[in-house]
Amino acid sequence: MTETIEIRQADGGRQLEDLKRFLVRDPSTRTMGRFQLRNTEPAAGTLGDGLDVLTLAISGTLALPGFVQVISTWFKSRGEASAAVEIKLGTAKIAVSGTEDQAEIRRLADVLKAAYPQDTASSGDDS
Repeated sequence: MTETIEIRQADGGRQLEDLKRFLVRDPSTRTMGRFQLRNTEPAAGTLGDGLDVLTLAISGTLALPGFVQVISTWFKSRGEASAAVEIKLGTAKIAVSGTEDQAEIRRLADVLKAAYPQDTASSGDDS
């Protein structure tokens, strides 16, 4: 089963383009799947913001802790303590800003893992 992770940021497209480049270049995330920028349905009466969501189709959750870690590292490298992205998988939403320690990164990844439908019914054999 494949699920889609959505990544959003209040500042929209420009920041997400930079994040996409960072994720594609990082050895631990570039093989997770295909990262795509797309636009969402604009609010009624507006033109929308253009490319305002970064998506990633995944077929498992093993790499989620590393994924959250890389996004946190990206924020730290930019020195943007007040900025954050919202990451959504199914009904679960988390916010990553670059201020997370390792325990918080694991907790956030566990929130996403819990929302992945296949893992709740899997036999535990991911070979």
